[in-house]
Amino acid sequence: MQSLVRDDFSALGLAEYGVEIHIDDLSKEEIIEYIENENFNSLSYMKQDYFNFKKYINCEFAPKHMDYLNNDCAPDLLRFMNIKTKNKKNISYYNFLRGIEEENLPVFTDEQVAFINYLSSLLPLVRKHEYLIFECLFKGIVELKKIEEYLYENIVDCRKEEIDHALRFIYEKGFVSSEEDSLVLNVKVDDDLREYVFDLLSYGLTRYFVEFGNESGFKLWHSYRMDQVQTMFLKNPGYNQVGTYYYDNKVIIFSSLKKDASIEERLNYKDKFLEKNVFQWESMADVPESHVRMQINSECAYVFVRKMADENGIVLPFTYVGKGKMTNPRKQVKYDVKRKRDVITYLYDIVMENELPDYLQYDFGVMK
Repeated sequence: MQSLVRDDFSALGLAEYGVEIHIDDLSKEEIIEYIENENFNSLSYMKQDYFNFKKYINCEFAPKHMDYLNNDCAPDLLRFMNIKTKNKKNISYYNFLRGIEEENLPVFTDEQVAFINYLSSLLPLVRKHEYLIFECLFKGIVELKKIEEYLYENIVDCRKEEIDHALRFIYEKGFVSSEEDSLVLNVKVDDDLREYVFDLLSYGLTRYFVEFGNESGFKLWHSYRMDQVQTMFLKNPGYNQVGTYYYDNKVIIFSSLKKDASIEERLNYKDKFLEKNVFQWESMADVPESHVRMQINSECAYVFVRKMADENGIVLPFTYVGKGKMTNPRKQVKYDVKRKRDVITYLYDIVMENELPDYLQYDFGVMK
């Protein structure tokens, strides 16, 4: 048996007591294989994490949203929201609690649950506008002029078009309507819903401040869903069916590196980091000539990357790796197996403004 004393074990202070950890190579391989194949996002793990946390904070009833921010050992609340219970994605913390059959929960109507799900679906926030609007409504501030003033006071460099965009898609969901110069909340509010929503709003706004402070715009190396990126560009958040968008003279690129694909598929896939600051990107097949011109003549590209589409049943967000310049365009003819014919794509080297940090290089497979 090969002797191994690992640094992380010695950090526990066991070495001074003569304690060593002995692991042979075969055992190490088995441990690594088990970890790689285990689904730590399964309901059983999430349920255990929840009850361990509840016990740790000595909470008689279900912990509040804010409890997950006020304790350093707390699990990430969003993981509870993103998994499925009873073959259905939770979306909200409330649905997770119902799914694990937590006791003494408030009873909400279907309409109230739908509203809670909507607010929860915005997490983690990439802007505060929607939550501040609902904070106003639950505080009894309903005049549109006063709501706008509240947003200007609480958002650095807040713009009127951002407020209009937020209101447009809030109206679209049907939970709020406009009546003369005021907003009307189309959800029955009782004491239980009021308490739940204030806790949820506090969580979202506090987490936003922790992650962004008073920054505006996209944050390097931060995670974003495609709908959140569309929101930041003041576009329709539901427009998320393709991987490339053109706004003014900018190209917005979403790329999954397919790290979970077969070796053969990965070899045929062109999207990858060539260097820490150079990302090779391949366009969609048979794009219109007008799109090719927009790519070549673009001012810059906003690049969002993820290693794979989903992991252990949870859809992964994209990491914003910054802006770059699209260079070295080259036309390619390749055989498309699904279409059973040759297609034309364009390959680019995007020279990024920022180098990929060390901790992301392994996940994104930077070539050495």
